Order: sequence, then C-alpha cells, then structure tokens
Amino acid sequence: MSNPGDPQRSQQDRGYYGAGWSQPAPPAPPYGAPQAGPYGAPQAGGSYAPPRPPRAPADPRRAFAPGASVTNTAGALIAVVSIVLVEFVSGLIGLLGASLVVHPFSSYGTGNSLIGGFVSGVFAAPFPFYAGAFLALAFLTPIARRSPLPTVLLRAVLAGAAGTIALALVGVFTGSVGAVRYGGARLVIDIVTTPLQNGVPFTLMLLATSTAAWLWLGRPRGGHRAPGSPGTPGTVRPADAVPPATVQPAPQPRAPQPPVPPHGVQQPPSDPWGGPAPR
Repeated sequence: MSNPGDPQRSQQDRGYYGAGWSQPAPPAPPYGAPQAGPYGAPQAGGSYAPPRPPRAPADPRRAFAPGASVTNTAGALIAVVSIVLVEFVSGLIGLLGASLVVHPFSSYGTGNSLIGGFVSGVFAAPFPFYAGAFLALAFLTPIARRSPLPTVLLRAVLAGAAGTIALALVGVFTGSVGAVRYGGARLVIDIVTTPLQNGVPFTLMLLATSTAAWLWLGRPRGGHRAPGSPGTPGTVRPADAVPPATVQPAPQPRAPQPPVPPHGVQQPPSDPWGGPAPR
C-alpha cells in the first residue's frame, strides 16, 4: 500500500491536467509537422502564407476602373434614371398632343394604340440601353468623385457604347424573327440602324446626366478646402513649437532643519560671545 503523502503518488493522481485525472500527456507532433502558434498561425517548420500587400489605389484618370461601391452605383442610378425621366416627359408631351386628334386607347396603323406606343418607346424599346449603360457605369466606368471631368465624359461615352451594343444584341433576336417574314433587310435594320438611331441621342444625354451626377456626388476642388480638413491652418502644429515635457524633474532635497528642543528646555544662544566689536 502506498503512502498517501508520497509526492510521486500525488503527482500520478494529479494527472496531466492537475485535476485528479490520470490522462496521459498528449503525444508530441512528429518532426517537421507544422505546429500551431499563437492565434492559429503556424510556427517555423510549417507552411506560412505571407500577408498580402495593400492594394494600390486606382488611377482616377484611367478610362476603365473596375470595381463596385455604393458611390459608383449611386452615380450610375442618377445618370440613367435622369435619361428615363427625360424620355418620360418628352413622350408624355407627345402623347398629350396626339390624344387631341386620336383617342389614346384606339388602335391605328399596325394595331398599336397611343398608350402602347408610349410604353414601348419610353420603357420597353430602350431598356437594353438603360441596362447596359447602368452596368457599365456601376462596375467598369464609374462616375468617381476623384476623377476629372474629361475622364468622366470619356467613361460616359464608353457606357453609351455599351448600351448601344446591348441594343444590337437584342436586335439579333428580333431581326432573326423578322427576317423570316420580311427578308434579310430586317436583320440589318435591327442590328445596325435602329441601335445607332437610339444609341447616339441616348449617349449625348448620358454625357449631360453623367456631368450632373459628378457634380451631385462632389467634384474634386482645387485650392478651396473646408475648415478643419487636413492641411488647413490651425490643424497642424508649427515646426518650432516646443513639445510638452514628458519627463518630470527630480525633486530637490530639502535643507535639514535644526531639532526642536522639548518643552520647558531653554535653547542655548547660537552665538554666545556676541557679535564682533565695533571699530
């Protein structure tokens, strides 16, 4: 029977975790295996992935700046929705004028009504241009606030070209169906002439609406800065300013004072012989 006070016996009873359990210690990892360091990072001997360098900011003067952000989406919405509003007001004025002669819901020509022509001319037919221009402005050629105006206009032209190409792609399907009944000329009209007829004026309007969106988001200002912004007077301490002391001076030793005699004891005079005799 072992002695309860034996230190070896108590160490065995404590176990690896020191709580009275006799679990064996975990086995050591084999040589060369990666060992987990602090925060889960592998130590020396294992595979280590170096941290990625910070991404360089995009050049605001480039024509293409791929990326998505809330600011890019807002600029694209302002530019494209403005074109839709212009087309809506223009089509509504034409609808009101034509309704004075023809009933808005009566069919005419090929069987379309004024309301149907209004919806088709304002929303359905130019929708591929709206979608293509919006995607280009939101993800490829954004209306960035840091970009100068010539770059913004160039990006608007590229977005208009993307919308025109979207109209041509849709014209491939509609022209293929129309070519069966009207011949190959319908295919040329839907792929070339109609997309250019609608894309050119839409691109010109996109130049104006992109400029308005650029001004709305906040164009870069040259020499004028808001008060309190970095680099303005009052935000940077002058170079010759004396910094505050960071080391406290050491306390000066006090001069020793003479002991105070107890109560009732007469203190002897400091100069018992008196001062020097007058000459």
